Amino acid sequence: MSEPLDRDNELSGELQESDRYFLEQRDLVVQDINQTLDSILNNLNGLNISLENFIAVGKEFESVSELWKTFYAGLSGTDGSAAPAKDIEETGSNAD
Repeated sequence: MSEPLDRDNELSGELQESDRYFLEQRDLVVQDINQTLDSILNNLNGLNISLENFIAVGKEFESVSELWKTFYAGLSGTDGSAAPAKDIEETGSNAD
């Protein structure tokens, strides 16, 4: 960034006052843009770290989720298989 400033200083003898003002303002705007982009980059890095942590916590609960899924599947399987057995017993006793 120092190269454009050095070049501007060399040309400043030949430039008019309005041109010097423009170059100064341009450098200020470029510096402001650079600072803003650095801030955005830092915030995006922070967001990325937060998302990675969020995903890691979610993965820790996968085993618990699978356990509950198995539990509920077992409950629904037990209830589903017990009901037909009762129906068979009832129909068998009615046939006698």
